[in-house]
Amino acid sequence: MNIIIFVISNKIFPMCAVVYSLSKNSLTIEISFNELLFSSRLSKESYYGTIMTQNHPHTAISTWSGFVYQGKVALYHCLKKIVENYDLHHHLRLQLESEDDFAIYDQSQCISIHQVKAYKSTLFSGYQSSIEKQKVTANNGAYQNVYFHVARQIRDIPTTFDTDFHPVRFYSYPSLSNAATISSKAYCPLNEIDELIDDQIKILARDTNEVAPWKEHIATQIRKNLEAIINSKVVQMHHLIHESLRHQTAIAAQEFVEFSEIYNLINTDDLAQYHTENYFLNRLQIDIGSYYYEFCEQLPDQPQVIYNKLDNYIHQITRFDATEMKRFLNAIMPHRKGKFSTISDYKDQTIDRDSMRQGLFSIFHNLTQANSNSNRDAPFTWYLGGKFYFPTGIHTAAENQDIVCHDILQRAVDDDVEFLFERGSLVTTAINKPSITHVKFGISSENENKSGTSISSYQQVELVSLNNLPTSLFDEEIN
Repeated sequence: MNIIIFVISNKIFPMCAVVYSLSKNSLTIEISFNELLFSSRLSKESYYGTIMTQNHPHTAISTWSGFVYQGKVALYHCLKKIVENYDLHHHLRLQLESEDDFAIYDQSQCISIHQVKAYKSTLFSGYQSSIEKQKVTANNGAYQNVYFHVARQIRDIPTTFDTDFHPVRFYSYPSLSNAATISSKAYCPLNEIDELIDDQIKILARDTNEVAPWKEHIATQIRKNLEAIINSKVVQMHHLIHESLRHQTAIAAQEFVEFSEIYNLINTDDLAQYHTENYFLNRLQIDIGSYYYEFCEQLPDQPQVIYNKLDNYIHQITRFDATEMKRFLNAIMPHRKGKFSTISDYKDQTIDRDSMRQGLFSIFHNLTQANSNSNRDAPFTWYLGGKFYFPTGIHTAAENQDIVCHDILQRAVDDDVEFLFERGSLVTTAINKPSITHVKFGISSENENKSGTSISSYQQVELVSLNNLPTSLFDEEIN
């Protein structure tokens, strides 16, 4: 056995089990260390390398476009279990990202595993490899309750599916219909899952003596609080996974959501006690994740590097604490008026679907990876030719440019949007304005913000559209 030293990101790792294979035109080297495998091939034309994991339990959390859907599906199943037997399921536990996308435990015994796929595909071939892997997982763990959840109807499920892929089953959802008869389907779109969750809470309020009947009228509020609990675990795990050298599953296996937490929240008479800054932070993360899912759904197929780039932004945004999230929202929505003293204010008055999908995500998609620093007033920037470029969610048409400039300046006066002092370009999807102070109406250049800085100081801040950006800022993979 050869022992060598390999360096990744300035960290030194002892390595072992070096395997060489020689073919006519290339030399392939495979080096395994701990749980990772480094594989490279040298040829006359090129060199390339990849780092990949070996066979370990499924860890899909890096696929950020579906993380919100996964959490909602997990919550729906948990509530179904509680409705199934309210008295006996207090001790159950939800495990996220270990045996599968999620699993249900009875004490230390895994009683069901679940894989969740929010793919665009409606063809069975788009899911077959994942189903086959889940079948292997089920057989290795001797699991009998094995469920595969999808967000779209699959048009060509083989008639021999039950035999060929046993014990895997497509999860069954009730159809949302006013019809007298109850029907079911083997998929659930993201835009329907909230109503199904609310229905489970309403059933508990109507049919369970322990849950007050009036809870039926606040089912949506209860759902949002329950989602925040699960989302906080997903984000917590995500932090651990990316901040540790340990394998993802080794960390995830330690993370559970106790059903007792779900019971306690459903039964509380005071939901306000849960409405902390962390609650609103989690609600913002869920909203941003939902908008990101919708954005990816509308994109034509992209190279993997583009999805990786976009996923990296979501990973960074979901790492923000409350203070960092406030800075982020201030930076991408400099034109929005409102009270901005708490995360709750941001949640209600700042962020919206179109600003994220048509504005910010479109900019992230088209441009190269931005520089990031969560401690800056503008967490994402590009720097080129001595000028800073700041991404925004401004997607307003060009004819409204004066209104947008007026609103940015008004916020600068009222709320002291500090990153504007750095000067530079606010990137929009459609507006070009050489200076935000060039407006036809509104604010006197003698006005000052809270720091005593006059509006005239913002003369070197411009609005620039995607079409007018330097070519070198665009991602070559898009072209």
